[in-house]
Order: sequence, then structure tokens, then C-alpha cells
Amino acid sequence: MDNLTTDVSARLRRLRQQYLSAKARLLGKAFYCEALAGNSELNLCINSDLTVSCNCHDVDGSGHIGDLNHESLKACLAGPVADRFRSQLAEGRLPIANCARCCDLRMVDKHEAARRADDRRLPDFLMVENTSACNLRCTSCPRTTIRGLRRKPSMSLDEVRKVAGELKACGVKRVAYLNLGEPFLSRHILQELEIIRQENPDITINTSTNGVVIDSDAKRDAALLMDTMQVSIDGVNQEMVARYQRGNDFQKAFGNMKALVAYRDARGQTQPTVIWKYLLFWWNDRKKYVRQAIEMAKEARVDGILFEKTVSPFYALPVRSYLGLHNQLGEETWGGRYVPLRPAPGQP
Repeated sequence: MDNLTTDVSARLRRLRQQYLSAKARLLGKAFYCEALAGNSELNLCINSDLTVSCNCHDVDGSGHIGDLNHESLKACLAGPVADRFRSQLAEGRLPIANCARCCDLRMVDKHEAARRADDRRLPDFLMVENTSACNLRCTSCPRTTIRGLRRKPSMSLDEVRKVAGELKACGVKRVAYLNLGEPFLSRHILQELEIIRQENPDITINTSTNGVVIDSDAKRDAALLMDTMQVSIDGVNQEMVARYQRGNDFQKAFGNMKALVAYRDARGQTQPTVIWKYLLFWWNDRKKYVRQAIEMAKEARVDGILFEKTVSPFYALPVRSYLGLHNQLGEETWGGRYVPLRPAPGQP
């Protein structure tokens, strides 16, 4: 089923790429990319082998725009590949299939697209993939492809120092410390985050984790250097979680999440903000399961729970959720609903 899911997803991206390019020609429009313009809130990633990608789902390398082994981050963003992508977008063509699914793609008037093609502001936000290795085998994740793509599965501490310097040189203010791997699989994640914060003391660092390996004080100390953490547990029991997050251990992940909050609170800290991320599928989005998850989140004393609708695999879409089953819950976010459970720092 993995190969089928990956193949269908790739075919759909190519079809949408063709459709959007044809639509632009028909309407006399063109495109620009918020990521390549330095305005992204999600994309632009330094990968574990120090290649730089223009999108966060670059599983085939088509989005590589440079390599920090040979050039600076500034040079990558202003280099020939990035410029070619900008020019093709301004001509009304999508340079790679992933453009078709990217939230940073914009269809605009041709004159606006031409003007935007020259927009090269350095980014405020960047993703850093300290490792592409993962302890799970999630259904929609092309894990075998990712292993073959990266020249190195994890960054060394010297490479993290190089990345920290690049972040400082570009004035990056916010980092998502994750991409196509489990960040806490790194044996030296605590040192990595200390290096980044030493070089960039005011930077904001967020991450997402499956929580299974946050099982020691060293890993919890590393977590305390984050500003926000999402812990992905897609259900309320082992059977439910394992349907998508293959290899996950529900009791271990939930227990580690709960222990992290207790560890943070015992030290009088307010960071990281810990959020349970619950990805909705057709098998776990019934009201009774969602209510149960909220009660369990309260028990764990996390700061909130995020219910996000999956877009893959195609056969697992939570149709009830897409039809508005949970629209009364909490606050609307991109792709779902967020239920805050504890007051934000500084609030009564």
C-alpha cells in the first residue's frame, strides 16, 4: 500500500501541475513563490546533508536550490537554480511538481509576477532538518526514498555550527527544527540546540516529534530549549495510532509527553508550549474519540490539542471532519482546530 499511496500522490501532483499551468495560460496569469521571495512560514529547508530545498516535502531532490557544503545560504537563495525557478514561475510555468501542492505558490497578474521575480528578501523563517532518520514508518511517508536521497542521514555538531552561523548571517528569526525525520533521534540534540541558541540567542525554535524517544532527562533538557513542541499521536489507543503511525508505541509516546510537561512545570518554566497534535483520519475522527482525546490531554496537562485533517493517504480522508463535524471546537487553524487547555504564559 505504501508504493500505491506514494505513486498516487506523485501522479496527482503532476496532474495538478499541468492543470495550474494551463489555467494560468488561459487566464493570462503567472506565478510567484513566497518561499523564494523570503516570505515563507513553512518551506525553505536546510536538509540533513546540508543541501537546501525550496519546499518542505522535497522527497525527490527536485527542489534542491543549493548546497551549504559549497556555498553560503545567501548564495543558494540568489543562485542559478532559485533564479531559474523564479523566472519559470513568472512565465506561468511550475518548475517542479511540488509547486502544485505548495502553500507558498501564488497565481497573480503577469506584471505582478514579473515584479515579484526580483524579490529576494532574506527569510525570517527556515526549517532545519538535523536528521532525516525516523523510528516510525508512517503510511504516506516515502521512507526508503528519503534514505536514498540524503548523502548523510544526520548533521554532525560541526555542521550544526555551520548552520547556526548561516542563520545568524541571514538574520533568521524563527526556525522549525524538523523536516523528514524525527529530530530527537539525534544523540546530541541538546548540544545542537545549545549551539544554535549560543549563536542566535533571540531565535524562536519550534519542532514536531512523535514523542517516543523523549525518554531521558537529556532529551527533556533539549526540549526545554524549544519554544513550541507538537507531539504527534494520532489516536487514543495503540490500535488506532498504529493504523497510520506504524511502529509507534501509544503508551510510551503519551507517557513521554506527560512526563515532559511535568518536567517543565517542576522547573518553573513555561517553555516549550507543548501541544498534542492529533491527525484526523476516518477511523479516529468520531466525536467520542475527539472528546476522549481532549480529556486525556487535560490529564497530561498539555497546553493544547490540535486536531488537523489529513490529506493523505487518499483512502483515509476524514470525510466527517471535512464536512464540519468539529467546527465548534476551539479555534480555527490552517487545516484544523486548536483547543487551548492551559492559559498562555502571563495570562491568569
